[in-house]
Amino acid sequence: MVQDLAVLPEDVIVEVLRRLPPHSIAASRWVCKAWRDAVDARLRSHLLSHSVRGIFINYDMHSLSEFFSRPSTGPVICGGLDSLPYVPGRDLKVRDHYNGLMLCRDYEQDYVVNPATQRWARLPQCPPTHLPGFNQTAYIAFDPALSPQYEVYLIPRVPYGALKLEDSLLEMEWPPASHMKHVFWSMTRRWDKKTFLREGEATAGVVADVAESNHSYFNENCAVY
Repeated sequence: MVQDLAVLPEDVIVEVLRRLPPHSIAASRWVCKAWRDAVDARLRSHLLSHSVRGIFINYDMHSLSEFFSRPSTGPVICGGLDSLPYVPGRDLKVRDHYNGLMLCRDYEQDYVVNPATQRWARLPQCPPTHLPGFNQTAYIAFDPALSPQYEVYLIPRVPYGALKLEDSLLEMEWPPASHMKHVFWSMTRRWDKKTFLREGEATAGVVADVAESNHSYFNENCAVY
């Protein structure tokens, strides 16, 4: 069957695939090489929406994310994320987002949510960081042009009050030359360990330098690309 599909003219493949929703176009790249090449060459612009229907904003001192929709388009998605299981008294907040997927968290649970389709997935319990006393923050990575699957990275960060850490940790380069992180992949539905190597010098110095910095490092967020 796959061989029969592969021999179709590319123009025919493109005309069929362009009628599919973006997530189906992304999934079709996995059918065969001919379909992947057709999507990459001629349908990449169809993989993402070209209009902004609304935005989520996290305000300081607010426990919930606020949603604002454009009056001209109407509330095409639910800003309250009502598709998620109801938990009385839950404070659900958007922690990160990428290409239409949002990483949300309440006090005890992380969710990956597609507010446009109202589909969601509950993540398994996050494993602890391998650095004693350090905190970690979750970030999502998702590129529908490459795969319908997403990844969530747990990035260790220097905690507030880090000067109380052991000397061996305070003297460690930051970021370290070799960085082990926990990564969740939606296809396997589990957390795995992956090692990443730093390129260039340790821009922040050592952990003690970060802890003594007067900059608002502890409140800054980074992203995964």
